[in-house]
Amino acid sequence: MQDRFLGIARGLLRFANGANWTSAIGFAVAIVLSFVFGDALTAQIALKYHGRHVPETVAIIRLLGVLSIVAAIAVHQLLTRLIAIVESVRVGDPFVAANADRLQRIGWALLALQLLDLVLGGITVFLNRINVDFVTWTPSFTGWIGVVMIFVLARVFRLGAAMRDDLAMTV
Repeated sequence: MQDRFLGIARGLLRFANGANWTSAIGFAVAIVLSFVFGDALTAQIALKYHGRHVPETVAIIRLLGVLSIVAAIAVHQLLTRLIAIVESVRVGDPFVAANADRLQRIGWALLALQLLDLVLGGITVFLNRINVDFVTWTPSFTGWIGVVMIFVLARVFRLGAAMRDDLAMTV
Protein backbone atom coordinates (compact mmCIF):
# COMPACT_ATOMS: atom_id res chain seq x y z
CA MET A 1 0.00 0.00 0.00
CA GLN A 2 1.40 3.38 -1.03
CA ASP A 3 0.87 6.30 1.32
CA ARG A 4 0.37 9.39 -0.84
CA PHE A 5 1.50 11.76 1.92
CA LEU A 6 4.82 9.92 2.33
CA GLY A 7 5.44 10.07 -1.41
CA ILE A 8 4.78 13.81 -1.42
CA ALA A 9 6.94 14.28 1.69
CA ARG A 10 9.81 12.37 0.10
CA GLY A 11 9.56 14.50 -3.05
CA LEU A 12 9.48 17.74 -1.06
CA LEU A 13 12.45 16.67 1.06
CA ARG A 14 14.47 15.80 -2.05
CA PHE A 15 13.55 19.14 -3.60
CA ALA A 16 14.56 20.93 -0.38
CA ASN A 17 17.90 19.11 -0.39
CA GLY A 18 18.51 20.19 -3.99
CA ALA A 19 17.61 23.78 -3.13
CA ASN A 20 19.90 23.56 -0.10
CA TRP A 21 22.87 22.53 -2.26
CA THR A 22 22.01 25.16 -4.86
CA SER A 23 22.19 27.83 -2.16
CA ALA A 24 25.46 26.39 -0.82
CA ILE A 25 26.97 26.60 -4.30
CA GLY A 26 25.66 30.16 -4.56
CA PHE A 27 27.39 31.10 -1.31
CA ALA A 28 30.63 29.49 -2.47
CA VAL A 29 30.46 31.48 -5.71
CA ALA A 30 29.71 34.65 -3.76
CA ILE A 31 32.76 34.10 -1.55
CA VAL A 32 34.99 33.65 -4.59
CA LEU A 33 33.48 36.71 -6.26
CA SER A 34 34.08 38.74 -3.10
CA PHE A 35 37.79 38.21 -3.75
CA VAL A 36 37.63 38.64 -7.52
CA PHE A 37 35.71 41.89 -7.15
CA GLY A 38 37.27 42.77 -3.79
CA ASP A 39 38.17 46.31 -4.79
CA ALA A 40 34.63 47.08 -5.96
CA LEU A 41 33.15 45.51 -2.83
CA THR A 42 35.50 47.47 -0.60
CA ALA A 43 34.73 50.70 -2.47
CA GLN A 44 30.98 50.16 -2.16
CA ILE A 45 31.20 49.49 1.58
CA ALA A 46 33.57 52.45 2.07
CA LEU A 47 31.11 54.69 0.24
CA LYS A 48 28.11 53.50 2.25
CA TYR A 49 29.82 53.67 5.65
CA HIS A 50 32.07 56.67 5.00
CA GLY A 51 35.26 54.60 5.09
CA ARG A 52 34.63 53.19 8.55
CA HIS A 53 34.95 49.49 9.43
CA VAL A 54 35.49 48.42 5.82
CA PRO A 55 37.91 45.49 6.41
CA GLU A 56 35.76 44.13 9.25
CA THR A 57 32.60 44.36 7.17
CA VAL A 58 34.18 42.59 4.19
CA ALA A 59 35.55 39.87 6.47
CA ILE A 60 32.13 39.35 8.06
CA ILE A 61 30.45 39.14 4.66
CA ARG A 62 32.86 36.35 3.73
CA LEU A 63 32.45 34.69 7.13
CA LEU A 64 28.67 34.69 6.69
CA GLY A 65 29.15 32.92 3.36
CA VAL A 66 31.30 30.25 5.00
CA LEU A 67 28.84 29.82 7.86
CA SER A 68 26.05 29.44 5.32
CA ILE A 69 27.93 26.60 3.63
CA VAL A 70 28.46 24.93 7.01
CA ALA A 71 24.73 25.31 7.68
CA ALA A 72 23.98 23.73 4.30
CA ILE A 73 26.07 20.70 5.27
CA ALA A 74 24.06 20.35 8.50
CA VAL A 75 20.79 20.75 6.60
CA HIS A 76 21.93 18.08 4.12
CA GLN A 77 22.56 15.70 7.02
CA LEU A 78 19.13 16.45 8.42
CA LEU A 79 17.27 16.09 5.12
CA THR A 80 18.97 12.92 3.92
CA ARG A 81 18.34 11.20 7.27
CA LEU A 82 14.72 12.32 7.21
CA ILE A 83 14.34 10.99 3.65
CA ALA A 84 15.69 7.62 4.83
CA ILE A 85 13.21 7.60 7.74
CA VAL A 86 10.33 8.40 5.39
CA GLU A 87 11.46 5.56 3.13
CA SER A 88 11.52 3.11 6.06
CA VAL A 89 7.97 4.18 6.95
CA ARG A 90 6.92 3.67 3.32
CA VAL A 91 8.16 0.07 3.37
CA GLY A 92 6.44 -0.52 6.71
CA ASP A 93 9.41 -0.90 9.05
CA PRO A 94 10.05 2.38 10.87
CA PHE A 95 10.89 1.12 14.36
CA VAL A 96 14.42 -0.05 13.71
CA ALA A 97 17.77 0.85 15.24
CA ALA A 98 18.82 2.51 11.97
CA ASN A 99 16.07 5.10 12.41
CA ALA A 100 17.20 5.74 15.97
CA ASP A 101 20.67 6.43 14.57
CA ARG A 102 19.17 8.66 11.89
CA LEU A 103 17.20 10.64 14.48
CA GLN A 104 20.35 11.07 16.54
CA ARG A 105 22.19 12.40 13.46
CA ILE A 106 19.27 14.77 12.85
CA GLY A 107 19.62 15.90 16.48
CA TRP A 108 23.32 16.64 15.96
CA ALA A 109 22.52 18.54 12.75
CA LEU A 110 19.88 20.59 14.57
CA LEU A 111 22.34 21.27 17.38
CA ALA A 112 24.90 22.49 14.83
CA LEU A 113 22.29 24.79 13.30
CA GLN A 114 21.39 26.18 16.72
CA LEU A 115 25.06 26.85 17.49
CA LEU A 116 25.46 28.56 14.11
CA ASP A 117 22.42 30.64 15.01
CA LEU A 118 24.19 31.78 18.20
CA VAL A 119 27.21 32.76 16.11
CA LEU A 120 24.88 34.75 13.87
CA GLY A 121 23.58 36.48 16.99
CA GLY A 122 27.12 37.44 17.96
CA ILE A 123 27.78 38.76 14.46
CA THR A 124 24.55 40.75 14.62
CA VAL A 125 25.57 42.34 17.92
CA PHE A 126 29.01 43.22 16.53
CA LEU A 127 27.62 44.74 13.33
CA ASN A 128 25.07 46.75 15.28
CA ARG A 129 27.86 48.11 17.51
CA ILE A 130 29.83 49.36 14.52
CA ASN A 131 26.62 50.69 12.89
CA VAL A 132 26.61 48.39 9.89
CA ASP A 133 23.15 47.60 8.53
CA PHE A 134 22.18 44.00 9.20
CA VAL A 135 19.08 41.97 9.91
CA THR A 136 17.78 41.69 13.43
CA TRP A 137 18.30 38.49 15.39
CA THR A 138 16.33 36.73 18.07
CA PRO A 139 17.43 33.49 19.73
CA SER A 140 15.35 30.49 18.74
CA PHE A 141 14.14 28.90 21.96
CA THR A 142 11.86 26.57 20.02
CA GLY A 143 14.88 25.43 18.04
CA TRP A 144 16.61 24.38 21.27
CA ILE A 145 13.47 22.53 22.36
CA GLY A 146 13.49 20.80 18.97
CA VAL A 147 17.07 19.65 19.54
CA VAL A 148 16.17 18.10 22.89
CA MET A 149 12.99 16.59 21.45
CA ILE A 150 14.83 14.87 18.58
CA PHE A 151 17.45 13.40 20.92
CA VAL A 152 14.64 12.10 23.16
CA LEU A 153 12.83 10.62 20.15
CA ALA A 154 16.05 8.95 19.04
CA ARG A 155 16.26 7.33 22.46
CA VAL A 156 12.60 6.27 22.27
CA PHE A 157 13.19 4.73 18.84
CA ARG A 158 16.30 2.94 20.10
CA LEU A 159 14.46 1.47 23.08
CA GLY A 160 11.43 0.61 20.93
CA ALA A 161 13.61 -1.18 18.41
CA ALA A 162 15.35 -3.12 21.20
CA MET A 163 11.99 -4.10 22.71
CA ARG A 164 10.76 -5.20 19.30
CA ASP A 165 13.89 -7.30 18.79
CA ASP A 166 13.45 -8.86 22.25
CA LEU A 167 9.82 -9.65 21.48
CA ALA A 168 10.77 -11.24 18.16
CA MET A 169 13.26 -13.49 20.00
CA THR A 170 10.62 -14.72 22.46
CA VAL A 171 8.09 -15.74 19.79
